[in-house]
Amino acid sequence: MPKLLEHYLCGKFISEGNWTHMKRSMPFQEIILMLEGEMYIAEEDQKYIVRPNDMLFLQSGRTHYGYQTSDAPVSFYWVHYDTQQLEFLSYPTYSTIQVPSTANQLFKQLLHVSSFSTEESDAALLLLLKELERNTKTDYRAHNAIVDHICKWIDLHIHTDITVAKVAETFNFNKDYISKMVKREKGVGLKTYILTQRINRAKQMLLNTNASVKEIAGACGFSDYKLFLRMFKQYEGLTPSEYRNHLYHTQLNRK
Repeated sequence: MPKLLEHYLCGKFISEGNWTHMKRSMPFQEIILMLEGEMYIAEEDQKYIVRPNDMLFLQSGRTHYGYQTSDAPVSFYWVHYDTQQLEFLSYPTYSTIQVPSTANQLFKQLLHVSSFSTEESDAALLLLLKELERNTKTDYRAHNAIVDHICKWIDLHIHTDITVAKVAETFNFNKDYISKMVKREKGVGLKTYILTQRINRAKQMLLNTNASVKEIAGACGFSDYKLFLRMFKQYEGLTPSEYRNHLYHTQLNRK
């Protein structure tokens, strides 16, 4: 009896630039989770620009091809699979992952176990696809446009020494008022949101770069290295080094 969900191949693609996706049609589904750069890819006649935290679901039997060269470095996770379950065949072709750090970690776990056994690979794939389904199919409550703009600004400046006071001054709001706005939309106050985004950025860098823990702390806006270590352990239950080393086997395919 054929499996309801079967993993074939997975990996992490890395290009230093001047790269175009090959033209092909595959007998299985593919999911791509973008990590760095921009990829220009089409499915049949529909063209997409895929950026960090974007997910692309490419269906079997359709022609996929790069329609433009990516000049800058590009990296992304990819997995090929087959399934008879409709829920894993009905993803939108293009979407943005709302909680990329979790999907990122599950992709890393899939790559880690894929060389061990088919049973472990299929189980890890199921966890990943369930997470992606939650991200792409849950009816997320529409964000207040102002809060959405504030949060995007924070994400762009998370590497700097931003504070609640600085955000409030930038957007010309009272500190208490702006924090309440963010809490109403995000479920946490502005100070906690900033800290959470710093930790999420650190998790992504720990999983996808070779930068030292101290370098990552600085790149995520922590001027106090010991504070970073303390906050990371408080949020994740692991030190940054333990988190990085927890999943260490990654299959890479380079241009």
